[in-house]
Parts: sequence; C-alpha cells; structure tokens
Amino acid sequence: MSLDKYLLFMAITSVFLLSPGPSVMLSINNGVQHGIKRSSIAVCGNVTAFQLLSILSSLGLGAALTASSELFSTLKILGALYLIYLGVKIWRSPITLKQKEVSPKDHSSNNLTLFRQAFLVTSSNPKALVYVSALIPQFIDTQQALTPQVITLGLTSAAVQFVIFMSYAIIGSKSRHWFESPIKFKLFNKFSGVTFIGFGIGLGFYPVSTDGYKTAVSFRS
Repeated sequence: MSLDKYLLFMAITSVFLLSPGPSVMLSINNGVQHGIKRSSIAVCGNVTAFQLLSILSSLGLGAALTASSELFSTLKILGALYLIYLGVKIWRSPITLKQKEVSPKDHSSNNLTLFRQAFLVTSSNPKALVYVSALIPQFIDTQQALTPQVITLGLTSAAVQFVIFMSYAIIGSKSRHWFESPIKFKLFNKFSGVTFIGFGIGLGFYPVSTDGYKTAVSFRS
C-alpha cells in the first residue's frame, strides 16, 4: 500500500470516528461517571468490536450481511433496542459523585460491564458495519498478500479509534467538576439517557442504506 493511500485511509477513518454517535456519547459519559482509567477499559471494548467488524469485512462476511436486507434489518433493530435499554439504564443510574470502595471482585465485574457495554454499542451499530464493509475493500490490493494488509489497516484503525475515543473520555473526565452538585449530575444522567434513547429510536426508524456509504468511499487514489 502506498503512503498516500495509507494516509487517506487514516483521514477517512478519523473523520468517521470523530463524528458524534452512540460510541462517542458513551465515551464522554464514561469519562464523567468513571474517570479516565476505567474509561480506557470501555474504549478497549469499542476498539475490539470495531476490529471484529473490520475482520468480517475483510473476509467478505460484512458485505454479505449488508447485502441481506433481512439480516441487516434484524441487526438494526437489535442495535436500536440495546441503545434504548442503555439509555433507560443511564437515566435511572444513581448519582455517584464520590467513588465508593469496592472489592477486587466487584471492581473486575464493573470493568467487564463497561467493556461489554462499549463492545455491544459498537458491534450492534449497523452504520459501523456498513462503513467498514464499504471502506476496507477499497484499500485492499488483491494482487498482494491479504493478511499483512488486514493487520496494517486493523492496527491503524485501532490506534486512531483508541486515541479519539480516549480524547472524548478525557474531555468528559475533565468536565466532571461541572457536575459537583447532585442536581447537575442527575441532569447529566437524564440528558445522557435521553440521548441514547434518541439514538436508538432514530436508528430503529431511519432507513440505513448501504449505497450512500459505498458511494462515499468508492474511489481510489
């Protein structure tokens, strides 16, 4: 892969990941709720899910899934329901301005919950699947070995995603002092919950077409 093509891949991926969406909102929310260290665990869940989708795309399974209207609709509905569920859960979450002492077992369980939530938010987002299915093949040279190219693109997107989502989490963490009052923190929970519910409803009713994504990235340098 040429350098200019590689940089183009980084640029397109960065713009996509920087755009507001459920994963971005979750990173900000985790930053406010849990701080930078624990937010990094959730971000790893986002990265893992995105890499899984990238691998499926490289193997051609992503394109096959997006080509099936029934499977794609099912994925969209499941993703929408999970976002609504997560929104309700955040809406009802207790105020946690002060960190409580927890046992190592509970701490590990909470970290696993953060990882799982982030993983499901990214992996159940059909827009992410459509995006990688349309983007990755554009940068794969069929005349060269597949594995090194997939590894290169995968590691690059993982690094870009981790940096961007952690940046959002850091912004959230640094903004924590704005929510020192229980009332403000409660309002933030309500706002975050409504936002996720809105994402879920929007995803459930908005027709996600594969054509737009394919057209947007169907060019070669």
